[in-house]
Amino acid sequence: MYRDVAFALAGLGGFNAHGAGFLTAASELDVRPRMITVTSGQIVVLAAWLRNLDLKEELIKPDSAEGLFGTLRILLKGMPGVFRPAFREGFARWFTWPGSSDSLFEILADRLMPAQLYVPERPDSFFSGMEELFNGTKDIGIVFNAFDPATGEGKLFGNDAARDCWPSESKLTRTKPSAGKVIAQPQKKTALEPITAEALKAALWLSLYGFDKTPLNLIDGAYHRACIVSELYSFKTIFAVRPLAKGWGSRLPGNYFDVEDWQTEMWFSVGYKAEVEGMKRINDLIFDNKLASDDFGYIDLVEVTPVTPAGYFNYFTEREKVFDDAYAEGLQKLKAELGLGASKGSEAAMA
Repeated sequence: MYRDVAFALAGLGGFNAHGAGFLTAASELDVRPRMITVTSGQIVVLAAWLRNLDLKEELIKPDSAEGLFGTLRILLKGMPGVFRPAFREGFARWFTWPGSSDSLFEILADRLMPAQLYVPERPDSFFSGMEELFNGTKDIGIVFNAFDPATGEGKLFGNDAARDCWPSESKLTRTKPSAGKVIAQPQKKTALEPITAEALKAALWLSLYGFDKTPLNLIDGAYHRACIVSELYSFKTIFAVRPLAKGWGSRLPGNYFDVEDWQTEMWFSVGYKAEVEGMKRINDLIFDNKLASDDFGYIDLVEVTPVTPAGYFNYFTEREKVFDDAYAEGLQKLKAELGLGASKGSEAAMA
């Protein structure tokens, strides 16, 4: 157990193989961190990792088509066992009574171009099994998130192992006494909610499933926070495994599909940059001797990122190259940062 090490795995449809490749490298090097945060599809990857399954075999299917043809196949057939096209629901929508405040445009748009394109098909046993697995994991803290689209608030869920080392979160609320002075008072709140099957179902609820029957009124937390990093400041080393690189590279967008891909990557990237900005700023201040207090410590933030552009037609199909590249980069960075040998971690590094 590496008690000063945490993994932050960011999920994104079609790029969950990135986190899977990194976790496979961690297993090969016997690296078991104290904490793992996951979002979206990485929740499923983590469950498979904890069960010691072959992650590449779980994600990369021999008969899966990549690119445009893979996208068209999913558009028409869905992903068996995960979601199906909402053809029946779209037809039935024409026979529902519109809301009293709906305009004619909204009525037609809701029926011709509904928000619900797919219907989730994972059985309840799938989520209850993950609930039992995560809550039964005693040596690794597990945290994932979900998001309330109505209020804009995110929620965090964690097991007991995570709760033992997760920072208690406090907020300053401003009050105005009768004298007219504004003072700030700390207000404690629970940072982590219990892991339940419904919470897991919400954390994997895509926007493409629609917003009518969302579990707990929550959806996939990656739309709010793609990578959970900022609360991990008590760990000396954090591996941030995010499926998109910092920039686009030399080939800038040249067509509509490139622009759509670029926008998606930038939206997810800007959220990550905000997530780690405070941590990087404190690191810079420590490096420049501006912060010398014992209350602050330098955090080794190791980013594991792929090469972009990702490709507009690659957001559903998992690719072997993404897995292999993340596996190779994971091996290299885990060895370098933790001082590991060719295959096994040293006992000294695990202290």
